[in-house]
Amino acid sequence: MNEFPIVKEYENRIVEILLCEDITECFDEMLQIGARIISGALSPEGKRELAERIRKSIYFLPTEDTPDMLRHVAYLHLMVRLTESKEFYTEFLSYVDGMRIDERYRFFLLMQARYLSYQKPYIITFESDRLFHKIYKRSKQYYADILGNFGSYLKLSQRNAGQTVILTQQYLTDTHRETHITNLIAQEIMISMCQNVFIINTNDLLPVTNVVPLFGIEGHNSMQYLANANSVFVRGLSVPYFQCDDKMPSPDELKIILGTLRELRPEYIISCGDHSITASLAAKIVPVIPGYQIAPDDNPQHIRENLLNYRRMIEEKRFWQIRFKVSENMIN
Repeated sequence: MNEFPIVKEYENRIVEILLCEDITECFDEMLQIGARIISGALSPEGKRELAERIRKSIYFLPTEDTPDMLRHVAYLHLMVRLTESKEFYTEFLSYVDGMRIDERYRFFLLMQARYLSYQKPYIITFESDRLFHKIYKRSKQYYADILGNFGSYLKLSQRNAGQTVILTQQYLTDTHRETHITNLIAQEIMISMCQNVFIINTNDLLPVTNVVPLFGIEGHNSMQYLANANSVFVRGLSVPYFQCDDKMPSPDELKIILGTLRELRPEYIISCGDHSITASLAAKIVPVIPGYQIAPDDNPQHIRENLLNYRRMIEEKRFWQIRFKVSENMIN
């Protein structure tokens, strides 16, 4: 099939958008173009041809104001999607790192980059990985500064040995793998560890607020009927549950979550999902264990063993703290 007419049509309209005075006015059309291209309107060869034509037609000045920066970042994001190139992915992250833009919008772009790397892990390089984590640390510090001082780290003796919390970035049905893993961990904590568990869905896997106009934006699904739920059922057991709204990461909601964690004083938190702002901030209150360390797969036996190993380390630490304190008292 001759794709030249389709490629030429896309090229003309995309170049027009990238050269327009205010790219935000084309937001809806950009989403539609991105969705059509990625969903199969063009073959891989057609995408590469389109990318090459756009590259030859677009030029960005060294000094850019805000409209220019929005056009430039949209161009780089589109080129990553069309070419699946390591070089364009690294250039995209480098540009996001250097943009003069509100940190909330930078974090949105970073999470869009995370989605691209999930879908196409072969585009990740040492440099792009370094840039990703550099931007993430900056975003984490931004939210930490907004929230201010939310208390000191809770020592082991101050934490509730019978309480744990699971933070997950997405909670759907049990057929969804990440939700299934979350449910398995909750089940083993309640049955094998004899501890209470509280599931908090931070609902921020791919933020849908503070968006920047791009040729295709990825969001994530959420179960709206759980928005006001106080509990969910896991293998017939009722588990306390809270679901954030779709404005996360929101300073107001983050304050509520961190305040709740300080009240619950859990022995530890398990974070299902990576690069979670909520989990990163919660680590300043109590220990946060990455979910993959507890559940490298969906085998309940492996989850149980990992939980037992971690609890054993906690109990040994508690024992030695108590023994050392008794020894000090005897000396005195």
